[in-house]
Amino acid sequence: MIFNRFTDRSRKSVQAAFEEARMLGHDSVGDEDLLLGILRADEGIGAEALSSLGVTLEGAREESEEMLSNALASIGISLEEMRREAGDAFDMRLPDDRKIPWSPRAKNALVGARKEMRRLGDNHLGTEHVLLGILSNEDGTAVRILDSMGVSPETLEDRLFELRGRAAG
Repeated sequence: MIFNRFTDRSRKSVQAAFEEARMLGHDSVGDEDLLLGILRADEGIGAEALSSLGVTLEGAREESEEMLSNALASIGISLEEMRREAGDAFDMRLPDDRKIPWSPRAKNALVGARKEMRRLGDNHLGTEHVLLGILSNEDGTAVRILDSMGVSPETLEDRLFELRGRAAG
């Protein structure tokens, strides 16, 4: 990925996405990690829009973990039981030296962010563009997390454009 048009804020959010993926033990950076990264960096229009709609980093992490727990339960594995049995030895965090690739959904979100930047006539790629790229994948994990938190893609998109208008005006 080429990040030459990214603002400092969107670069921080992408770096935070890698940190979230590593901390959560994800084998790739997914669209949910991009969402968590925006929340963790807590900068830019994307973070402001999410915050104004009640989306918090802690809440999004909980929803992500709930989805993982449900997915494991669907194949007969209890995340809670694994944690209980492993005790202090249970740590999903990936080693700092392990490279983490982009998932196809995260790649699509970042490609979508560039398309949104161009569509809006901007010459920089901000957190709002990354968030719009994430929202373009209706079946994505991040969109499901937001939906479970009571935030529809349409509501979030409206809020993003409202905040962009306020920032420009």
